[in-house]
Amino acid sequence: MIRRIIHHSRGLFFRAAIFAPAALLMLSLSGRVMAENKNIGTAGAQFLKIGVGARPTAMGESFVAVADDANAAFYNPSGLAFIERPELTAQHNQWFQGVNHQFGAFAYPTDFGAFALSAITLKVDDIQNRNSDETYQGTFEAMDSAYAVSYAKMLGPIHSMGFTARYVKQEIGPYSADAWAGDAGFMKKFVSVPLSLGLAVRNVGQKIKFKADEDPQPTVFDAGMSASLFHYRVLLAANVFKPVDNDVRFGAGMEFHPVLTKTYRFTLRGGFNSAHTDPEAPGFSFGAGLGIKQMSFDFSYVPFGDLGNTFRYSLGIRF
Repeated sequence: MIRRIIHHSRGLFFRAAIFAPAALLMLSLSGRVMAENKNIGTAGAQFLKIGVGARPTAMGESFVAVADDANAAFYNPSGLAFIERPELTAQHNQWFQGVNHQFGAFAYPTDFGAFALSAITLKVDDIQNRNSDETYQGTFEAMDSAYAVSYAKMLGPIHSMGFTARYVKQEIGPYSADAWAGDAGFMKKFVSVPLSLGLAVRNVGQKIKFKADEDPQPTVFDAGMSASLFHYRVLLAANVFKPVDNDVRFGAGMEFHPVLTKTYRFTLRGGFNSAHTDPEAPGFSFGAGLGIKQMSFDFSYVPFGDLGNTFRYSLGIRF
């Protein structure tokens, strides 16, 4: 019996290990052979595609099949169902060109499923206002924000599903627009092998309209897998995602937990995201984390070439 279980587990693991990279490769190649995407840059509310959380962004935003903390409210709401304790996360993103990007989420598990509240803001101050003849007319600010509530529930011992409802508002000087959007996600965690699969569709909803102009939501389809190795000291993750206004992209990430103590934890992370590549930015990201009892402090560094470097700082608390 034990041999059959081991044999079955190994077979499942190797099939997943073979199939997943092949699927990622096929999807990424399909994006290259397609004709030029005529929808590039046509979606609105682009701030909703900016990765959040120091931990996920250090791992190349390959988080759809990880989603094991409060950041799941952004990447894959179904992951919230696996959270066992209330959790709070807050992130400050020192974005390039003086843009301030913030994210916060609070997840709360119950006997009836897990709930989460989250918020994203992106603000640009002191934008110069000029006439057609370049006459200076003072300054104005732009503010993008999104406020969401998420719910996730276990469908069995290893399956979960989650949903998010989000209110989106954009303000540019005296003009504003708002819309409703939502996410849906699914996750499966195998028992026989330390493997997880994740699937999510994000930002589906109403068009965002400024005066006479309206743009669709920046919908993203995301699928991936993750695996824990060496007694959960190493976490590997990979994903392939398709924005509605761009070609197929892919990402990969790694997280390493050296053995310290139950009180103190230290983590090293690295990742790659093909959406961040250009001649001056190879798409790599790096980060680290320090945990003290129920608290964690995380940092990530994501370069964007000539645009500049971005730094995210996150605080997490598990109650």
